[in-house]
Amino acid sequence: MTEAREQEPRTVFRTGWQVYRERLPELVDRRHHRRAVRVGMVVAVVAFAGLLLLGAFVERLDGAVPVAAGVVVALLVAAGIGCVGAALTPIGPRGWALPPVPGIGWRTQEAIARYFRRNPPPVAPEHRDAVLQGMPATRDLLVRAAYRSLFLTGGWIGIVLGTLVFDVASSVGSDTVILFPGVWIFSIVITSGTGIIGIRTLGRQEQLRVEAEALPPGPPAPRRGRPDSPSGSKLALPGE
Repeated sequence: MTEAREQEPRTVFRTGWQVYRERLPELVDRRHHRRAVRVGMVVAVVAFAGLLLLGAFVERLDGAVPVAAGVVVALLVAAGIGCVGAALTPIGPRGWALPPVPGIGWRTQEAIARYFRRNPPPVAPEHRDAVLQGMPATRDLLVRAAYRSLFLTGGWIGIVLGTLVFDVASSVGSDTVILFPGVWIFSIVITSGTGIIGIRTLGRQEQLRVEAEALPPGPPAPRRGRPDSPSGSKLALPGE
């Protein structure tokens, strides 16, 4: 039992990664992907040119960083900025968002939330329809968020590496040490964690879908109003 619980997170993540790879070509086709890459390359080239100009200006002031190190720093930081630009490129229809899920009370929402935690209980038959409702839209939202998270993670890694090279190059032969901004490391953890959690949620959601679909459908929702009241519009047409 302990071994099965230890292997469960790996299975959930593996399932989520499979769902991500299967859904990504349908949600982000080659045209959108190429556009994101092109936008990232344009942003990176512009940022690289701007950083070289800035580096030449700073070099004339104090000459703290060698030219070769400055070029490497500009290249790494520009690549990171380009990845951020690619992540911010629209990849879906305008206004696309998670639609609201009506008709689910807060108690049912809390019960469904427990299914996504570690060691979740089996899906109750009365929660079958609530679990399946809106699941495709939520799945697609998670896939798009994970796609952007990969670009953002690459962007922050490039910026952090460029800062490291700059710190090392500027501190060689000098008594001044530039402090490394730890908030950038925190940004890497946040952006990469968003993608990892999203893929893990995709895996758990797929497991829930299989488990819920194996249950028999619940009874139809009762009709509102009096049982003997006629359905349809209560307005009468002329001559009726």
